[in-house]
Amino acid sequence: MQIPAAFPPSLLGALTALLTLVVPARALPFQTQALEAKAAHEAKAAPEVKAKPAQEPAAEWKAKPESAATTKAPRKVAIVLYPGVELLDFAGPGEVFQAAHEKSGPCFQTFTVAESKDPLKSQGFVTITPQYTLADCPKPDIVVVPGGDVPTHSVELRDWVRARAQDSELMMSVCNGALVYAAAGLLKGLEATTHHSALQNLAVLEPDAKVFTNRRFVDNGRVLTSAGIAAGIDGALHVVQRMCGEDVAWSTARGMEYDWRPDEIAKLHAQPGTPVEGIEGLRWVRSIRTLGLAGALAEYATLEKPPSEAKINGWGYSLMRAGHDDEAVDVFRFVAEAFPLSANAMDSLSEALEARHESQGAARAAKECLARLEKTTDLPAERRAMIKNASASRLARLSGTPASSFRFACPPCGGECDALGFLEGTSCPNCGMPLAERKP
Repeated sequence: MQIPAAFPPSLLGALTALLTLVVPARALPFQTQALEAKAAHEAKAAPEVKAKPAQEPAAEWKAKPESAATTKAPRKVAIVLYPGVELLDFAGPGEVFQAAHEKSGPCFQTFTVAESKDPLKSQGFVTITPQYTLADCPKPDIVVVPGGDVPTHSVELRDWVRARAQDSELMMSVCNGALVYAAAGLLKGLEATTHHSALQNLAVLEPDAKVFTNRRFVDNGRVLTSAGIAAGIDGALHVVQRMCGEDVAWSTARGMEYDWRPDEIAKLHAQPGTPVEGIEGLRWVRSIRTLGLAGALAEYATLEKPPSEAKINGWGYSLMRAGHDDEAVDVFRFVAEAFPLSANAMDSLSEALEARHESQGAARAAKECLARLEKTTDLPAERRAMIKNASASRLARLSGTPASSFRFACPPCGGECDALGFLEGTSCPNCGMPLAERKP
């Protein structure tokens, strides 16, 4: 029923009282969502329980004393971008921080930063131009590294992250952005989480971290890791609550019409941490270098649930992209030995050796890959063609074949494979995108 503007106030009050008795509060059009959400959070029975670190963090990683009521100036939030960054990973927390306001004004000043100011693509369809580079951005109070095609291989980014960890109030990651922190050494001795698909890779990169699967986010004081994608919004709201107070956090969530459930998150975080699956295999793979090839093969045979070839190979790539080249090569050597019929294992070894500028070893492995392909009959035709293209193109590069012979390349995808050329027009062996013919 629509109430006329000239309705008598006394009658309006009586009608409101009557409707309150017979109609649930949610159904009243003039009962605002803001009042309802406010009442709900004031009536909460369970206080938020923060995840504790795996061990007492060093003094420099403990949270600095802070008061929610004494924010003097907006905290600066640097959101790190890179080609292939996940859209919601940075847009979700970005909206939270930008929307958070106190009576005195905005709580945060949010900006984007990347290795360069060149436009980059997110999700393959959104083009973003970063505001700052790592070299010229304002000193941030909070750093957010979102997930996506995370550039754990970037020495510049790893060094910048280490430096910011020393002078920033909080280092936050979303999704597999935690891999950047692991590669930079920030998660040693701490609890952490990430997107479910990256949990094992995170445990491989930082064996001294306790990687838990049943956490929406983990707040260690100076380092906060969030689970996948939308969990970054919960992580950011937690930061707002921690730094600006509960009222500001609820106001921000209401403004975004986000179904924030801090009580449920607190109950989840009160449960014991669930370690990532296959931890035995994860610990073993990091010991391959110390065990030696023969020792690693013997140890692998004793594992109750030995990881598959694909799993071990994937861990090898995680190590390689994070700059652990020697360990990665040892892992690929193991896979090539443990799975003697696998052409893919030998191609991966060849790729790792080429990245380490060991041209002769890379060429030998590429030739062995092609030889194994000749004997393999159970590979799908498309997969076989892609592996053959990868090793044959690598052999050609290493032997000095003219650049004009490599007629195919990535579309581009924004990854390292953009710089490579290939002999045939298969799918890209690195990113899986269809290779495109280069223009003359």
